[in-house]
Amino acid sequence: MRLGTGQGRESGTEPPTAPRTPEQVELSRATWRLGLLSAVVVLAAVLGVAGVALVGATHALAVEADSRRQQAARSIDDVHDASADLWVTVLDLEHGQQESSADLPDGLPDTAALAGARTSGGEVESTVTTPLGRVAVLTVFRDRRVVQVAVDPTQNREISERIVAVVLLAGGVGVVVAGVAGAWLGRRAVQPLADSLARQRRFVSDASHELRTPLTLLSTRVQLLGRHLDAQVSDLPTAVRDDVRGLYGDAAALAGVFDDLLLAADDRSVRPDPVDVAATARTVVAAAAAAAAAKHRTLTLTGDPTAVALASQSPVRRALTALVDNALEHAESAVVVDVVNDGGVVRVQVVDDGPGIAEGARVFERFASGGSGSDGRKHYGLGLALVAEIAGKYHGRVLAGARTDRGRGAQLTFELPAVR
Repeated sequence: MRLGTGQGRESGTEPPTAPRTPEQVELSRATWRLGLLSAVVVLAAVLGVAGVALVGATHALAVEADSRRQQAARSIDDVHDASADLWVTVLDLEHGQQESSADLPDGLPDTAALAGARTSGGEVESTVTTPLGRVAVLTVFRDRRVVQVAVDPTQNREISERIVAVVLLAGGVGVVVAGVAGAWLGRRAVQPLADSLARQRRFVSDASHELRTPLTLLSTRVQLLGRHLDAQVSDLPTAVRDDVRGLYGDAAALAGVFDDLLLAADDRSVRPDPVDVAATARTVVAAAAAAAAAKHRTLTLTGDPTAVALASQSPVRRALTALVDNALEHAESAVVVDVVNDGGVVRVQVVDDGPGIAEGARVFERFASGGSGSDGRKHYGLGLALVAEIAGKYHGRVLAGARTDRGRGAQLTFELPAVR
């Protein structure tokens, strides 16, 4: 063993890492989701700020350009007096000369505006299309001169681009920081919940495992008791033998419940298997016969003798047991369990002749129907809620309402996908 260990170390083999727990997986997902959500929110805010800043800057630059255009048109007498970002044309009517800026783009000067200002003796505002875009032009007649001024948009465009670049750069940094901070804060916020879920899962798994051991011993003792009675007591009443067999079946069903709890604590996906729902219903009805007789109610099973669905044996039995127990609790005299194989759906209808279900009653919510039953036991309103969870787990559904035959009482329907 030591040689093997040393050889493994020399070859660089590392011990296998433990798989991540379901809580760790969910915590990681929640962390990334919160970080991504924070980044998206900040990105939206940055884009909004950038849009507002760009609109404001564009408007301010347009106002400033208009002011410069007005000032230049009223003060410039020679094109050489203009700054480099102004396009100027001066028509000297006294000497019959026209002079323009050297870098005047195509489209300027606006000859129609020059003629209009010369004719009207006032101001003409126009817009001209140039290779650099559309520019506003102001043409003014004064002192025997017609002066036309336009502002080169290149500088304003560069200013706008710098504003956008700065805002986007700051926003990009903000998005990254917000994502990291959101993920970190989200992890710190969700970590206590994940720890609590982990402790709960450990408790369920430990308790289920510890309780299953004595339950297995009890099931074994009941089975041995039945064998001893069969071998040593010849005149044992049939009812006693049936009760012993039923006790063994109940112990096995309870062991299945603990198996389900262990699977739930492990949180690994359980692949559904074919389950004969009709046979399970027969077992449930047989097990509940004594309780029905004690309450002076008849319990009848009808329908298809075989109906196979995709689910798991123990959860289906628990669901049907809860439905039958609920029906016996509310029925006045009779409960009927009907199993139907309806093509792609296996349907179990549990019908009673009790007071029925009030419209809008939330019978499948936890603790929705708590209280004391007719047997004096405390009921917590969990049975039907667990039925709904089992149906949802195996892509089925459960319904509650009035009886389809319009009789007095209630009808609860448990559906599962059938094996095709």
